[in-house]
Formats: sequence, C-alpha cells, structure tokens
Amino acid sequence: MKRLLIFLGVVAAAVALAGVFLPSNAATVGGTSISRQALDSDLSAIASSHDYTCFLSEERQLSSGTSVPVLGAGTANAKGGDYDSKFVDEWLGTMITDDVIARQVADQGMRVTSSDLSVAKSALERRMTDVLDLYARDEEETTAGCGETGQAVLSSLPTWFRAEQVRAEADQALLDAHAAGSGLSADAVSTYFTRHRTSFDKDCLDVVVVQTPSEASQVEAALATGTSFADVAKTASLTQESAADGGSVGCGFLDGTFLATAVGKLAVGGHTQPVSGEGYYWVAKLASRSSVSLDTVRATVVTAILTAGTTRANSELTAALRSSDIGVDPRYGTTSPHSDTLVLPAPSPPSSAEISTSANRPAPTTTATAAAASSTEP
Repeated sequence: MKRLLIFLGVVAAAVALAGVFLPSNAATVGGTSISRQALDSDLSAIASSHDYTCFLSEERQLSSGTSVPVLGAGTANAKGGDYDSKFVDEWLGTMITDDVIARQVADQGMRVTSSDLSVAKSALERRMTDVLDLYARDEEETTAGCGETGQAVLSSLPTWFRAEQVRAEADQALLDAHAAGSGLSADAVSTYFTRHRTSFDKDCLDVVVVQTPSEASQVEAALATGTSFADVAKTASLTQESAADGGSVGCGFLDGTFLATAVGKLAVGGHTQPVSGEGYYWVAKLASRSSVSLDTVRATVVTAILTAGTTRANSELTAALRSSDIGVDPRYGTTSPHSDTLVLPAPSPPSSAEISTSANRPAPTTTATAAAASSTEP
C-alpha cells in the first residue's frame, strides 16, 4: 500500500505481544480510539492470506531492501497472536495514518461515493500488480509470485478487511486527486483528459541510446549532417534489437517518463536533443502520433491524476500527522511529534535492572575449571 511505503515505521516498539496484557486501546487519534481488538483483527486477516503477506514482503523489499515478517520467529501460525513485534508496530502506524487521512477527507468536505470505491479498488489492484511484476523482474523470475495479480491478492483477503483497505485507498485517492485540482468522478476524469489531451496521445518512437555525453554529441553531429536516423541507430545505439530496426521501440504513452517533456514538443519526424535518463543518453525521434479515446485510456488518466497530486497530498498528510493528537500505549512506543516517524521505540531496560548477571550464566564444570587453572601455569 502506498501509505505503508511513505510512512513505514510510523510506530516502532520493543515489546512482544504474546502473553502480555495491554490496555483495550492500542492507540488514540484525537478523540478516536484504535482498539487492540481492531488491531488484532487486522493482523489475523493479514496472517490468513499467504498471497497478501507475500505481497507485503515484496513491497517492503522493493522500498527498503529488507523484509519484515508477519509472524514471530519460529511461529508456524498466528492463532496464538504471536506476531512479529516490528510488523505489529508498522501496521498500527498504518491504522493511525488511515484515520488521519479519513479526517482530512471529512474536513475538506469530501464524501466517498460508490464510484470512488470502484475507482480506488481498480487503482489498488493495478499498483499491487505493478509491485509483483517489478519484484519478479528484479529477481529475474518469468512470472510474478504472490498470486500473480493484485486482483488475486485482494480476493484472498476476508471480505470485511478487503473493504477496509479499499476504503482507505479511496480516501487517499480523493486527497491525491483534490491536490491535483481534480477528482475521481467520471466528469472529473473527462475534464482532466480534455485539459491534458496531448499527454495521452500514443507516440511511436525511434531511439538512439548511448553511454556518454561525447557519444551523444557525435549522434547529434551525424544527424545534423544529414545521416538518416535509422543509419545512426544501426551504427551507434546500444539497444541492439531496436537498432537493427532503425531504432524503432514501438508506441505508448510517455506521460510521467523522462522523455515526455522533450518528445511532447516535437512534430512528427522531429527528434530531441540528447536526454539523460536511466544512466544513458537518449535521442528520440517521433515517428508518429495518434489520438485515442478516453475509454481506451481511462485507467491511465486516473493514474496520471493521482500521480500529479501525490507530492502535495503527501506533504499535507505529513503535516497533519505531526499536528494530530496521537497517543500510543507506552508498551508499543512513545510519541514524538517532531520526529519523522512520529512514534519512537519504547526504551530498553537499563543494564542496572538486571538482578544478577552471574546468576544467569552456567556454572563451570570441574573439568573446565581444571583446564582453566592449568592454562595459567608457567
């Protein structure tokens, strides 16, 4: 989930949950309580789905390079409530963040409609699928794991928990769209499409990709003297498959990519100056451009709206989290309004709290004692 990626570790703690009595409230946000029962119910729902726990693990590895297990070490199942304490704290942080987001939506006079929920569900499934596909590519797997698609992952969850996650996604999506000056309704999406029509044209490109600025200058010089783009691609481009085809890389939507601005200024047949991206230098030629209908790119338009508002919405959310009256049971952690993580880990007991260090060490055997004594003899 996006909120997890942004606010991973909103709560951190040093207390294991199994066998420890906790108050009925795990946290409070303003006048709202997040009960321990609600937290435990969420954890149980998560643990019940192998596909979802698998997805969460891959998501975290992509964002931070580390994995957070759902269950405690050596635990075969979560029926006894033996969850990994770090994961518990992170999920509590997610619940706190979701509550603050819902308050923002209400404070701005917005209301989540059934249409918004439908759009949010589709957006959530697409993002989950993107995570699974990206992880599979990084691991050089031929197919994605964890159910393979976001739709399969969501379907594996209990109905009530799935609805909870879709509603949280809808709240976040409304804030993103609002920050972009748009909305999620059919009319709002249509208006955004009309205003940004050229961003959703389908561009067909030929490209030359080189390693260094000097090589990019040589490509420019060759094109300036009249050498055809196809010939330059065949002799200079690192992309061998497309180079053999005159540099052709096919057609698609460039909105949001590093080539979008440069290509967007071109007339058909024109080419860009060298553009730096992904560690290489690119010269792109606009082979053709065609307009498409909204119905064929509606999901792409929705994604563009959400992306356009993400930075501003995240900034506003961070400010809201820091200004909210958030309380967490001290055995989970301690609040810190001025910290990026909002809640700091519960402190470990001082070494002086240990009753007897020597009493916790095994007494040496007679053989070991004799060996130690002999080792000191000259």
